[in-house]
Amino acid sequence: MYQLMYRLKKEGKSILMISEELPELIGMSDRILIMKDGQIQDSFTRSEELNEICINQEDGLGGGIKVKEKAKAKEILQKIIPFLGIILMIIIFQVGGEGKLLTKGNINSILNQTVYIAIMAFGAIFVYSHGGMDLSYGGVIGFSVLVAILVANTGVPAGVVFITNILAALVWFVLNGVVSVYLQVSPFITSLCIMYMCRGILNTVCASQKYSIPVELFEFDNQKFKLGMLLGVFIICYILFEKTAIGKDNKAIGGNPAAAKQAGVNVNRTRMIAYIISGITVGIAGFILMARAGSVSTSTGQGMEMNVVTALVLGGVPLSGGSKVKMIGAVVGSFSVILLRNGLIILGVNERVVEGIQGLVLLLLVFLTYVKNKDGVLE
Repeated sequence: MYQLMYRLKKEGKSILMISEELPELIGMSDRILIMKDGQIQDSFTRSEELNEICINQEDGLGGGIKVKEKAKAKEILQKIIPFLGIILMIIIFQVGGEGKLLTKGNINSILNQTVYIAIMAFGAIFVYSHGGMDLSYGGVIGFSVLVAILVANTGVPAGVVFITNILAALVWFVLNGVVSVYLQVSPFITSLCIMYMCRGILNTVCASQKYSIPVELFEFDNQKFKLGMLLGVFIICYILFEKTAIGKDNKAIGGNPAAAKQAGVNVNRTRMIAYIISGITVGIAGFILMARAGSVSTSTGQGMEMNVVTALVLGGVPLSGGSKVKMIGAVVGSFSVILLRNGLIILGVNERVVEGIQGLVLLLLVFLTYVKNKDGVLE
């Protein structure tokens, strides 16, 4: 039936569809009219922000209160909160740290750490936008650095090492996608297993020997190259996520998988593409991390999965996915999580305690996201 409707639509014909199923209407309709007691109560046009909560609140089913202006104001507030958080952290850490935060050396340190977290977050947002989950980032980036260094020491050109980083990461993300998407194993379990497998390989290979990069690869540890890669990856991911069907379909799946499928989205293929993109960005980040660190050890990449997830949440990305996921959130969140860690260390907080605080912040933000999704609006 849905394929027939789409064919008729492409032929320029108008279709009147009557249904009580909101997910179906949202997925299929360009315009929705709400009728009650023989009268049109409200109307809605297709948009990324349209969902069941909006319609229920607007048409009186959720209490009969018109909340358009209030919802718009809250939407604007939610967009600027991450930026206000950055400003607040800068003020607190700069004053509390006696001016150490904004020194040239510390700013460079923040940028260096932000680059590979942000690049991984750009890819991760594709996975999380469809409601997926991945906790393998730290283990996979460590594995990709190990493989790339072993290859680099055979004397191959830097370009081959770069591609090796990407392929080494991509293998694990393809495996993650196949098991999660096609075998329908929980992505949480799958990615956790992959993280432990990669970490186990690192611990085994690097336990008794240190592997370092050839001297010529250190030339890639410069701000011009790193910022160029950051900007290039962001532009490509932004276009794919915000301007093409890849991003729109992933967000549609996150909003309502059944409605997305009814609307003609190939759900499994779209999810698989998300994992592939994420794997490529992890490989790129691995090359930058490799040039920065100069070697690989058992601790390479450790804890980065937490940084990536925290970055997404701090950037306002709902872990449930959907239309509210925006690429700019990955940028803001990545800078925020590194700024938070850096600022706390400047204040003299022990690094292990910093990790605990980061976990607490993540838990709080996830809870607030849950409350928002449960009640419709966050009071």
